[in-house]
Amino acid sequence: MNRILNNLKTFSKLFMAMYIFIYCFPFPINYMPYGYQLLGKHINNFKAKLNIWTAEYLLDYKSISYQEMNGSGDTTLDYVALLSYSLVAVIIVLVFRLVFRKFDLINKVYPAALVYTRYFVGITLVSYGVIKFLHGQFPSPSLMALETTYGESSPMGLAWRFFGYSSLYKGFMGISEIFAGMLLLFRRTVLFGALLSIAVCTNIFIVNLSFDVPVKLFSGHLLMFSILIALPYFKSLISFFILHQPTQIRSISYPLVSKWDKIGYYGAKTILVALIPMSLAYGHIASQSFRTYLNEWEGVYEVTHFEIAGKENLSATAHWEKVIIQGQTIMTINRAKTKNYYTIEQIWNEGEINFVSSSGQEDPYQLFVIELEDGTYSLTTTIGNNQYQVSAKRKIKADYLLMNRGFRFVNELPFNR
Repeated sequence: MNRILNNLKTFSKLFMAMYIFIYCFPFPINYMPYGYQLLGKHINNFKAKLNIWTAEYLLDYKSISYQEMNGSGDTTLDYVALLSYSLVAVIIVLVFRLVFRKFDLINKVYPAALVYTRYFVGITLVSYGVIKFLHGQFPSPSLMALETTYGESSPMGLAWRFFGYSSLYKGFMGISEIFAGMLLLFRRTVLFGALLSIAVCTNIFIVNLSFDVPVKLFSGHLLMFSILIALPYFKSLISFFILHQPTQIRSISYPLVSKWDKIGYYGAKTILVALIPMSLAYGHIASQSFRTYLNEWEGVYEVTHFEIAGKENLSATAHWEKVIIQGQTIMTINRAKTKNYYTIEQIWNEGEINFVSSSGQEDPYQLFVIELEDGTYSLTTTIGNNQYQVSAKRKIKADYLLMNRGFRFVNELPFNR
């Protein structure tokens, strides 16, 4: 009986170790200079082909494809990957048991997998945390978001606007993720980092489940890996927190015998603990120039007078009710609540804006925005064969209650609207 239990325990550890390596690889190659282009991309494509083969021949999904970085980590192929990675892990474990039956290598594989996954989780959390302090994951509510009703919001959109509204809350999340991630990168603070990571990743996972955020599988893996990292310390935690007994955390040590052992260890440590987190932070900061676009004409222009002249006959519902200018985007909303989007290419002096309806458009449209003496605005443009002349009132972010209410320590009455 004991032999069977030991075999099951060994099989489980080896299976989980192989699954970790398969799931996380090619980490950290993708973070290396040109690593993704030279190797990481091809490894991802190979894994995708494996998942497609599993879907087609084992699950009879004939019309399934791989879309690289489409924004969702919960595609059908991602769920198929759970099966394909597990099957490959089982095959590798069986080969391991046959080839290395009499060797001590088996006992070293699982601890190595835990080291590998703690760097994977740690660097991922650091990356997540840095984004919280920049324009990216949770931006402040845009004018278009402020003009969208709760009923028209998606669950994910509602969550993103909730998080994006408060810089304080974003900062709290960011510090928690960076702190947990950095603690995981050092063996003396592994347990502390794992416990904090469990708390952080549980919150992320529950948010993704509650608001239909398509990163459920990935955040679930981060939570599972965090639990696995803390699991070797389970008895010590029970003794201390539940039984109130004195206990000692087992220290992790890596015997560095030769000179090359030391060079390899400290070289890998420098890359994983310093260079990669620093490069991620630099990359996020450098991306800000692409995420921000200064536009002095930003605002919601509520149409008070609308005229259209041209060769095309348009119904009354084509008349604009609002024109929203935000960053590099122009959106028009007509009486039927139909939305049309345009991309700004250039903003010139005196309110001239060049914009296009598609990336293939050669000659951009021109929009002229003029502020009148009474504080209203005149908008004139020609789209297709029609000329639009609009008089409008302008609203900026500060005009919305959500944005101007602010935080108050003293509230004589609740202000809940």
